[in-house]
Amino acid sequence: MLERYIEKNIFRQVYLCQQLYQKKEIDLQTMAERLKVCTITINNDLLVLNELFNQEITTFKKNRNICKVSFDPTYPLLELTQRIYRRSDFLRVLNDFLIGNTHWSEIAEKEFLSTSKIYQIRANIFSFSEELGCLQQNHSFAFSEKDLRNLFLAIARYTGDRSAIPFNKVIAAAAEKLIDYVEEHFFARYYPTNERELIILGIQLSNQRARHFPILFSEKEKASARQTPLFKLLREGIKNLDSTICANEDELFYIYSLFNARNYLCNNLELLQKDFEVVYQNHIQRYPAIEELLQELRFSLNISPENELLLKKAFLPFIRSTWADMQLFQPDLIYLLDKEQQTLYQTIQTILEKWSAACQTTIHWNTNLIRKMTLILDLLLRNTFDEKIELYIVAPSDFNFLYYRKQLESLLDDHFVISNMIYNTLNEVVDDVFFCSKRVIVCDTALYQTDLGSENTLIFPVSLKTIDETCNEINQIVRPNEKGLKE
Repeated sequence: MLERYIEKNIFRQVYLCQQLYQKKEIDLQTMAERLKVCTITINNDLLVLNELFNQEITTFKKNRNICKVSFDPTYPLLELTQRIYRRSDFLRVLNDFLIGNTHWSEIAEKEFLSTSKIYQIRANIFSFSEELGCLQQNHSFAFSEKDLRNLFLAIARYTGDRSAIPFNKVIAAAAEKLIDYVEEHFFARYYPTNERELIILGIQLSNQRARHFPILFSEKEKASARQTPLFKLLREGIKNLDSTICANEDELFYIYSLFNARNYLCNNLELLQKDFEVVYQNHIQRYPAIEELLQELRFSLNISPENELLLKKAFLPFIRSTWADMQLFQPDLIYLLDKEQQTLYQTIQTILEKWSAACQTTIHWNTNLIRKMTLILDLLLRNTFDEKIELYIVAPSDFNFLYYRKQLESLLDDHFVISNMIYNTLNEVVDDVFFCSKRVIVCDTALYQTDLGSENTLIFPVSLKTIDETCNEINQIVRPNEKGLKE
C-alpha cells in the first residue's frame, strides 16, 4: 500500500538497485516494461544510481540494451536502498506526521520543502489515511495501534530513520537474548541480521508505547496464537530470562507477531523440515478454511503434485504474516511481474478476494507479498522435477535451496549428490569443505563472490531464472573433466 504513495522515481531506483545488486546485470527493456516507463527513464535512473553510489559501485557498464553493475560486497543491499528511500519526501514527512507533528509549516521548514510541495504531500497523507480507513469526518486521524507500530517499523526498515523508536540499551540487549533463546530451542532456526533488527526495533517500540498506547488483540487471535509452539516458547523465554521487555499479555501477543512475521533460516535440512512441519500444522492444517485456500490455489493454478512441498513452502510465510491482520505494511524487497505473470497475479488475487469474502475475514492483503508469491508459483508452473542428484548449494533462503535442489536433481548427471546442509554464505561452504579434494558449488548470485574458486573448486553463480542454463553449463564443463574431478 505504501508503495503507491512513495515517489515513482524513488520506487524505480530502489527496484533497479535491488535487481542490479542481486543479478549483476539487467535488461533495460524488461525493466521499462515492469516499471511501466520508457527506457530513457530507466537510463536516467541508472545514471542517478551510478552517481549516488560512486564509491559503492566498482564497475558500471551500460549499452543500449544491457546494464552491468558490480557493487562492493562490503556494502549490504539494505544500506544502499535505505539511502535511496531517505530521499523520499513522502516517507520523511509521513514519519514526522505519525510521530505527532501536525504543523505542516514546521515540517516544511525542517525538511526544506516548499509550501506547494508540503501541501501536495499533505493531500497524499490524507488519501493514504482515507484508504486505510483512518481519516475522520473532521479530518482528524485515528490510526489503530497495530497499523501505527507497523508503519513505524516499515519506515525504519525502508529509510533507516529510527527517530520514532528511541533506543534503549537494556531493552535491546534483552530482545537479543530472547531471539537467541528462540533460535536455541526451535530446531536450530536463526534469524538473519536484518530480521533480528526488525524484531528488536519492534520490542523497543512495545516498551516505549505499552503504557500509554495499548495494543489490542481479539480473543480469537489470542486463542490461535496460544496454540503455537512459538508463542509458548516466547512466554517461557521471557519468564526464564527474567526479562522486563513485556509489559502485559497483549504486548506478549505483539512480540509474537514480530517473530511470526519474520523470515528465518536453518542450515540443517532435517531440522528445517521438522520446523516446517510444526509451523505448517499450527498455521494451516489446524484451520480448515486456510487449508481450503491452499488447495484452491493448487487446483486453480494446476500445480503439479511433485511441487506440493514447494507450494506449501511459498504459501506458509505468506499466510503466517496475516495473523491478526498484520501483513499490510510488512517490509520486503520490491517484487514486480512481466505480462504473463500479471495474468497469474490477477488469478491469485481473485482467489484471495473470493476466499476473504466467503470467510468474512478482515485481512488487508499486501500486494507486494502477493507478487512475491506469484513469482514463486510461476516458477513452479514452468518447471517439473523428476530425478535426484548432488553437490553444494549456497542460497539466501530455504525456498531457493529447495528450488535449486529440485532443478539440479532433474537436469544434472546422476553421479552428483546434493548436500543436505544449507549454506547462506559462500565463505562458509568453501571453509567448511576445505578437506575435500574436488567439489562443485552452486551459489545464488546475491551471495556470489569472485576469486573464491580454485582448481579443486568449481563455483557457479545461479539465480532462480538461470538455474536451467547453469545446469547445462555444469554438465558441459564437468563431463569433459569428470575423470579429473573424481581423481
